[in-house]
Amino acid sequence: MKKRKCPRQKMNHFLPIITFVFVCSMFSFSIYYTPKWNFKWKGIRNEIKDSIIALDTYGTITGSAVGYAGRTPQQFYRQKWILKNATSSELYSLLDYPDGTAKAIAYEGLMYNPKVKKYPLFKRSLNDTLTFVFFQYGCEGSGAMLSDYVINFIANVDKEVPPRYNPPEIKLSEDEKDEILKLFYKRKAKENYYKKEFYKTLK
Repeated sequence: MKKRKCPRQKMNHFLPIITFVFVCSMFSFSIYYTPKWNFKWKGIRNEIKDSIIALDTYGTITGSAVGYAGRTPQQFYRQKWILKNATSSELYSLLDYPDGTAKAIAYEGLMYNPKVKKYPLFKRSLNDTLTFVFFQYGCEGSGAMLSDYVINFIANVDKEVPPRYNPPEIKLSEDEKDEILKLFYKRKAKENYYKKEFYKTLK
């Protein structure tokens, strides 16, 4: 009478292969994983979602003329479209999107909304220390902490910094303004540290 092979014995032959495939899969996942996969798009329309993903893929905020030829990139029109069509609710949701470009556009849209209270937005940007915004105007490209971009490039709270364009009307009391700038200067003093920590998240 023939002995039947135990299914468990057969499984033992394949166990090293299964383990190897599993480890390789987890390794690949860890390399390519990004927090953007977990972002909740609930309440954000598909057309806004598609534009934000394209905005993020391009990776920088742009002006109307970029490069030596002074051409207007599609990214510039995309930015304008989002600012014109995204609702306040959608913009608030995008403040949690794990990308500086999308966050910068969301803050800009909310800053230009007269119905939105600006003080909480400034405080929120100041606490988001590991988000950086990259932008290009003309032939020059640069980057800045998110709070720097919101406070100076968009809102021009610090009058010693020239505004990028006509800033929105920001109604802050003198005490609120002093508090915001005091916190901002503290963050600015540690910018190099925050930048190093930010680049660690990209590895």
